[in-house]
Amino acid sequence: MDDESSSSSFWLSKILKSRKKEGIIEQKITEDAYRDLKALLMRAKPDVIGDKIILKLPNGTVELRKDKLKVIAENQEQAEKILRNLHHYSMPPGLWPAYGLSYSIKRGSLLKSRS
Repeated sequence: MDDESSSSSFWLSKILKSRKKEGIIEQKITEDAYRDLKALLMRAKPDVIGDKIILKLPNGTVELRKDKLKVIAENQEQAEKILRNLHHYSMPPGLWPAYGLSYSIKRGSLLKSRS
C-alpha cells in the first residue's frame, strides 16, 4: 500500500510540473495610454510588425497594439515584474539593466556583407 501511494504521488507531481504555464498579462488600454507606451517602448528599439510593437527582453516579451498591452514571460511573477518596470524606459538607457530592461538587438540589420 505504501508503494501505491508513493507511486501515485510521483505521477501526480510529474503531471503538475508538466503543466507549468508561462505568465501572460493582457491589459486593454486607451488611445492616450497607447501613445505614451509607444513613445516609451520606441526608446528600446523594438521590432515593429504592422501595427504591433514587439519588445524582446532578457526574461520576456512585451507586445503593444492599439487597444492592448501584452506581457509574456516564463512565469506570472516575471510578467508582473516586467509590467511594473516598463516605466523605467523613461530613464537614461544606462539605468535600464538594473530593472531587467534592455535594447532589442536586431542582428539582421547589423550584419551586412561587404562586396
